[in-house]
Amino acid sequence: MYVALFLVSCENKTNVNLDSTEPEKIALNSKNESTGLERVSKKGDISLFSGQAEIATYTLSKARYRENHPGEAVLIFVTEPFLVDRQVKADHPTPENSVNVLKLNRVDRFITGIYEYSQFTSVFTPSEIGKAKYPLKITMGSQDWCGQSYTQVNNKSGFEYQHKSYFASEGDTSLQLKYAYTGDNMMNLTRINPDLLPVGNFEILPSMHYLRTSQKEIKIYNANASLKETEEGYVYIYNIPELERSVKFYISSNNQYRIEKWEESYPTVFDGEMRTSVYELKGVKYIAYWEYNHAKDIDLRESFHLNY
Repeated sequence: MYVALFLVSCENKTNVNLDSTEPEKIALNSKNESTGLERVSKKGDISLFSGQAEIATYTLSKARYRENHPGEAVLIFVTEPFLVDRQVKADHPTPENSVNVLKLNRVDRFITGIYEYSQFTSVFTPSEIGKAKYPLKITMGSQDWCGQSYTQVNNKSGFEYQHKSYFASEGDTSLQLKYAYTGDNMMNLTRINPDLLPVGNFEILPSMHYLRTSQKEIKIYNANASLKETEEGYVYIYNIPELERSVKFYISSNNQYRIEKWEESYPTVFDGEMRTSVYELKGVKYIAYWEYNHAKDIDLRESFHLNY
């Protein structure tokens, strides 16, 4: 049974001292372990994401079709109670029915010529280190001028995968997949504790937004990864050889292992040329954003450096 550690839900109005969380920097264990649990050594405190959310905005150069396109990404991290059985946010949480999760909402927006894409991914990960390996739920919605699709992955004796799409080639799909690391959960593992990231050889379910736009087979793939310590923090790289896909995170030692930049490399559709999408941090704020929903609050968007 999950043990619920309720920090503060997304709607709680408690304020947090956001300048006091600077985790101690400890050298990595040199063991090449894929589970991550044997390597946990760093100190962190994800209460940084309770009471208010961390909202980080990134400039985006998106590799799509035969070139790179301008765009923007937003990462929103917050903790909240989550119903384990129903796999939704708990309105009335108790230690018996809920677990505390780190929720990531990731928004990617980019333009390809005349029309735009909008992809929204949510990942719900148990905040307890020993239970964070597999997310409880992943959802991803993708919209562009051609149509839209929706994907949901639930943690139920493995991963239950469901996909609904406007496009005939994709149709409605339901699959049962075995447990594996997920590309969408890598950011949450990073923020909880970088030692949870798999290194060496492991299996992975690629990110939902990548599978949607690349139109690759929905299955578990073999992957390999490395985690290196630098003066600023850490660099984490994982590769999926069959897909020719690699993802690189530049992780800060401070601010609960913030992701300062990341890159996603893969062959783009139509010509199969290798290109790299680059996400570079441009601004961070900590705010209980759900309290600012009046017309007058629209001016706050300027402080987030948002273009979309």
